[in-house]
Amino acid sequence: MSDAPLFDPRPPSLPGLWIAHDGADNDVVVSSRMRLARNLQGYAFKAKMTRDDSERLTEQMRGVLEDVDAELRWLSVGDLAETLRQVLFERHVISREHAQDEQPRGVAYSNDGTTSVMINEEDHLRIQVFAPGLDLPHLDERINALDEAIAERVPVSFNERFGYLTSCPTNTGTGLRVSVMLHLPALSFRSEDGVGKSIERGIRKVHNAAQKLGLTVRGLYGESSKADGDFYQISNQVTLGRSPAQAIADLDAVLPQVITFERKVRDILLDEHRDNIEDTVWRAWAVLCNARRIESAEALKLLSAVRLGVCLGLLDEPAPPVVHQLLVTMLPAHLKLAEGRELSASERDVVRARLIRRTLTRSRPGEN
Repeated sequence: MSDAPLFDPRPPSLPGLWIAHDGADNDVVVSSRMRLARNLQGYAFKAKMTRDDSERLTEQMRGVLEDVDAELRWLSVGDLAETLRQVLFERHVISREHAQDEQPRGVAYSNDGTTSVMINEEDHLRIQVFAPGLDLPHLDERINALDEAIAERVPVSFNERFGYLTSCPTNTGTGLRVSVMLHLPALSFRSEDGVGKSIERGIRKVHNAAQKLGLTVRGLYGESSKADGDFYQISNQVTLGRSPAQAIADLDAVLPQVITFERKVRDILLDEHRDNIEDTVWRAWAVLCNARRIESAEALKLLSAVRLGVCLGLLDEPAPPVVHQLLVTMLPAHLKLAEGRELSASERDVVRARLIRRTLTRSRPGEN
């Protein structure tokens, strides 16, 4: 691992928190993402690369990306302090594996945080574009333009039969992953007193509909993660034999149904079980605005309830983007960076509670 210190006294400027903005259908859709996996000709795949080749490829791509877009910022990931690497992971600029790798590697990202290109992740290049809310057509234009600009400058590994060649066979073909993050608290609703039992198979229906189109449903942090806080990612699973247009069309086929289904069930819960929903929402608000210590799992669950309350008109604030901001800034590395020191788990819970209180109550006079 890098010998960089835990905290850099002069950290580089961080990318903007793009998720803390409004987007289309943001009562249900949190964000959209597209990612392309690419490898360069003339280099072994990542698992077989020597350190010298990793360094040579990294420097080559740094020059290429500076030529593609002079406004992209560059960071040599291995030279960053550990906390900064984790902050970039928490902002989805780099992956967990990219943050923890030992080989030379880098990342180029836009100032607003909506674009990042990882160099020497699982593949030589991982090109990503993000948007708040539902915005697949715009993302498709952006990622295609960036992909074409890179391909004009460096030869990529492509086979007429199999398409783009990647380290993992599941990405071979288009190399494209399209994912949309959804907040589905109504479809996930459970209650010990029987409220919501008539719709308790809602999430199962979403899974079944997605699987029929070759899509997969995962939790907030992607593969192998749970749907904490009722946040789910729906993404394409098949990249070989299906064009990028088909991958987007598959998502377009199921997303409107899921969004409509979630909204309908929210209305049912509000009409038939208003007291229960109001109690859940207002208890969550009260705890978040007054807690002096809170773990991340509990905070996520309560923020989910508050977000639902806002979308149902039971609370006037905070706007969904404020909740989205907290979903990132309450994470461990962000808390450590804000405090400028290492934090124990117990200390993080205290700092997290203070951050949430101040954000939700807009730093009321006398608030600690």
